[in-house]
Amino acid sequence: MSVGVELDKLLEVAAGFRTVPLLLTTDDDGRPRASAVSVTWEGEVATIRAGHRSVANADRRPLVSLLWPAPPDERFALFVDGGVEGTAPDPAEEGPKAGGYVTMRATKAVLHVVGRPH
Repeated sequence: MSVGVELDKLLEVAAGFRTVPLLLTTDDDGRPRASAVSVTWEGEVATIRAGHRSVANADRRPLVSLLWPAPPDERFALFVDGGVEGTAPDPAEEGPKAGGYVTMRATKAVLHVVGRPH
C-alpha cells in the first residue's frame, strides 16, 4: 500500500525520516544501483551529494529516485521519483573517483508500507 505525498509537503516529510537516503540510478548494463547520499532541498529540487558512479549514471540516464528506508520502528518508507536537471563535480575533490552533485526535480513522492504480511 502506498500513500501519495504532495510535493509541497515533501521537505517536511523527508526531514522526519531518521534513515540515510539512497539514490537509485541505473548502470550502463541496466542493473539498478543504490548509493547512500546526502540531500538538501529547495522546494521540489533536491541537491544530492553522491559518488562518482552514481553521478555518471544520473548524467547518462536522467530518471532517478530517492529512497528513505523505513526506520526500524516505523511502517513507512519514502520514495521520491524525479528527473535530473544537472550534474556537477565536487570542486573539493580531484581524480577519476571524485564524487559530485546531482540536481533532481521531484515529480512524484509516496510513503510505502513495509513489513506488512502478504
